[in-house]
Amino acid sequence: MGKTGVRLTGTGFESEEAEDMAKKIGFIGLGMMGNPMSKNLLKAGFELTVWNRTTSKMKEILEAGAKPAASAKEVAEKSGVTITMLTGSLDSEEVILGKKGVLEGMKPGGVVIDMTTISPDTSRRIAAEVARNGCKMLDAPVAGTVGVAATAALTIQVGGEKQVFETHQDILAAMGKNIFYIGENGMGCYIKLVANAIMGTNMAVLAEAMCLGAKAGISTDLMLEVLKNSAASSRMLELRGPNILKGQYPAQFLLKYLHKDLGQALETGAMDLVPLPIIGLVRQIYGQALVDGKGDEDFSAIAATTEKLSGVKFRR
Repeated sequence: MGKTGVRLTGTGFESEEAEDMAKKIGFIGLGMMGNPMSKNLLKAGFELTVWNRTTSKMKEILEAGAKPAASAKEVAEKSGVTITMLTGSLDSEEVILGKKGVLEGMKPGGVVIDMTTISPDTSRRIAAEVARNGCKMLDAPVAGTVGVAATAALTIQVGGEKQVFETHQDILAAMGKNIFYIGENGMGCYIKLVANAIMGTNMAVLAEAMCLGAKAGISTDLMLEVLKNSAASSRMLELRGPNILKGQYPAQFLLKYLHKDLGQALETGAMDLVPLPIIGLVRQIYGQALVDGKGDEDFSAIAATTEKLSGVKFRR
C-alpha cells in the first residue's frame, strides 16, 4: 500500500475542537531516524510539538518550525496523536507509561503511534494500558535507512485496531512509501523482528563466506561482481557490498541496535516456542563485533569482525 489521499477524519474525538487537536502531532525521539521523520511531518503541513531526552537533538527540528515541550507528558497534552521513535522496549515503556510520560498527558480518544522496534509482548502490554485509559495505540516500526527516512520512503508495518490504522494513514504516509497493516497490536513488531533477523543473518553469512574466497586469494571486487550475477545475489549484497569494498561502515542502522533486535527475536521465539538456533548463533557473532568496538558503526561492520576471526583482509 503506497501513499494515500485519506484525510485525518473520524478520529474518535467528539467535538470540532478535539478534531482540530487530532491534527496536531507530537513527536518524541529525534535520533538518526526520528530527525528526518519529524521533518517530513512538518513538510506535510502538520503542526508539530517535539521533545527529546537529549535536549540538544531538538535544535534542528525547532529551527525547522516545530514547537518545543518540556516532557513527554506535555507533548501529549498539546497533541491529538503522539509518535514515539525510541531505542527499545524499556525506552517505550518509560516514555509512554512512566512518570511525566505520554499516557499522563493524553486526553480520552487520543492516539499514540510507537514506531520503535520493541518486543511484541511489550507492545501489547503498553497498548493494553493505553486502552484502559480510553486511548488507542498503534505499533508501527519502520524499515529503511536514514537516507530512506529523509525521502519519506520508509516501509511501515502497523499493528493495532484497523479503524485506527485507516484513520491515521495521512500521518504514516508523510513518513513512508510502503505502509502495511499486519494485524492487532504487536503484529507490526513481529514482522519487524522477522525482517531484521533475516537481514542480520544475511549480512553475517555474506561476510563470513567472503572470508573463504579472500583466504584463497580472490579479490573482493571480483567476488562481489560474481555474486551479483549468481543465485547468491541479494538486496544486502547490493546495499552493503560497497561498505565491504571500502572497509568503511558509515552508520545507517547501528550494529548495536541489530544485536538488540536479534535478542528480542530470540526472547519472542522462546515465549512462542519457536526454536531459532541460527539466529542465536548469528547474534553471538554480532556480540563479538560489539566487543570489537563496532556497536556505533553500521551493522555491516560485522565484516570487519569476520575478517579478524578468519585472519584475512578483504582489501589488499
